[in-house]
Amino acid sequence: MRPEYRPPGVYAAFVDPVRPMLEVADTRVPGFVGLTVKGPINEAVRISNWDEFVEIYGYSTEHYLSDAVYAFFKNGGLACHVVRVAHVPPKGEPIGIDHATCAEHLQVDDWNKPSLKIRALNEGRWGNNIWVKCVHATGASALLTRDLDVGSGEAHVNITRGFEVGALVRIFDKENSDYVVLTEVGDKLIKWGNETPVNRRHRAAAPTHLEVLEFEIHVALRDRREVFKNLQMHPSSRNYAPRVVASRSRLIRVEDLGTKSPVPHNLPEAEPMVRLGGGRDGVDAITTEDFLGNDFGPGERTGLAALAATEEVALLAIPDAMLFTDRDRGPAGEMRAQRLQDAMITICENQKDRFAILDIPPSKDIEWVQRWRRRTDSSFCAYYWPWLMMVGPEGGKARPVPPSGVMAGVYAQRDTEHGVHTAPANVSIVGVDDLALRVTEDHLGQLNASSVNTFRLQRGVRPWGARTASSDPAWRYINVRRLFIMLRRTLDTGFSWVTFEPNSQLTWSTVQTAASQFLESLWKQGMLIGGKPEEAFFVQCDAETNPPDQIDKGILVCNIGIAPTVPAEFVMISMVQEMGSPTG
Repeated sequence: MRPEYRPPGVYAAFVDPVRPMLEVADTRVPGFVGLTVKGPINEAVRISNWDEFVEIYGYSTEHYLSDAVYAFFKNGGLACHVVRVAHVPPKGEPIGIDHATCAEHLQVDDWNKPSLKIRALNEGRWGNNIWVKCVHATGASALLTRDLDVGSGEAHVNITRGFEVGALVRIFDKENSDYVVLTEVGDKLIKWGNETPVNRRHRAAAPTHLEVLEFEIHVALRDRREVFKNLQMHPSSRNYAPRVVASRSRLIRVEDLGTKSPVPHNLPEAEPMVRLGGGRDGVDAITTEDFLGNDFGPGERTGLAALAATEEVALLAIPDAMLFTDRDRGPAGEMRAQRLQDAMITICENQKDRFAILDIPPSKDIEWVQRWRRRTDSSFCAYYWPWLMMVGPEGGKARPVPPSGVMAGVYAQRDTEHGVHTAPANVSIVGVDDLALRVTEDHLGQLNASSVNTFRLQRGVRPWGARTASSDPAWRYINVRRLFIMLRRTLDTGFSWVTFEPNSQLTWSTVQTAASQFLESLWKQGMLIGGKPEEAFFVQCDAETNPPDQIDKGILVCNIGIAPTVPAEFVMISMVQEMGSPTG
């Protein structure tokens, strides 16, 4: 409402709140779980390109995750989340010989007492190739301008540039030396505490010098070098070694072991380059529990559970589940891989906002492949087979890889170029020249009838199937399920403002109008079938869908029906919004 302006002054103007528009939710971001040579364990990290993945996780042909992420970005992927898993002990239990550990080196001080623990940034054998050394150095210097008595806690100097709180300072003349740790730096005045008393008298005319004692840490890994200078051992210093290294290094971390040696002997001993040791990958004894992880709440989620709580993730892929069948070619290995896939499907079905891309182990037995698929009946997943022959980023000979990483990229590519309503099929796969197993036309037909999505050699390698693992004809196609996933994500985000709004006719009308406008825009983009909007969708949010008993419970219901771009009738969506505490 526009105020009526009369004399000069301040006037209140009231405007209606602007409701956020509904926007198509992003369904292109997959979450990968698997094995890498380095990187943080049990932490979902967002990766925006292949170079970033290599920087954080490295590259390895010993597992499938690296090639899967490479294929994802190669085929149109824009971003993904990665969770590195390894065999680690339960929280609070000691580390065993099969568990992943960081390579490390125990650095002693000048009195040969443990001073610093220098370890690799994260667990793995990669850290065994890191070399480190400590070097003593001196920094700023000054001259004493007034005599300094025994037990004094301050000194007047000619300059304080380069002197900082927490710095170790040597006070010396021709005959004597004292060492103090600064607690305060002023204008030509420095102070220290009782922890480092002055035990000798120093005369300004001697002359008496003051200099900052520092140390450096030099780090090397192949052609990468890191040097950290001006380091101090006192936590009050802004150059405290563990803090500086943690903020700057991409290779190591430093732990202060709290040596009791007095200054200056608490400084790390200067020694030649030494190599870190004892790093282990924790891969040989990896278990399904390591992949599945645990959910103990925010900050305490591991493995697959860490991805379940990552809202941006709309696709799930675990190509390294196939490692269990590689290592144990029999029922035991198959059951471990299937258990992981079952967990992925359960997450997708419970949350209803993501889709699982599943691999089938290599086999020449078509019936065995069909049996692997038929054990599942869900519209929130799709199976792909056979494996693909791909050349990795380092070149060389092509090797077979599970297709889930490639297909995650194809899903993202189709979503970007055409929309989530487009089937992720019949597009040429980049970086793949052949199939690990050629399949006849008869077998392609059998597998398609069993909802196993295959590949065809036709102007390159192309996905030749777009079916979910559901027996329900209404949810037969991947693009239909993922269209509804997009709608769910869009409505959840776009209508979050409705919570705690009055459960009244005005709110119902606003919700209905916003939903109708959004669905009409989808119809215009070809995501819905029908010659006119009313044939493509309907939205109902009124007194009929919200009777008094629903209102009393604080619930708002909006019924939405859409006709997806396949021959099918309306599929109903009921949007239920908790409005707050029930009315009295």
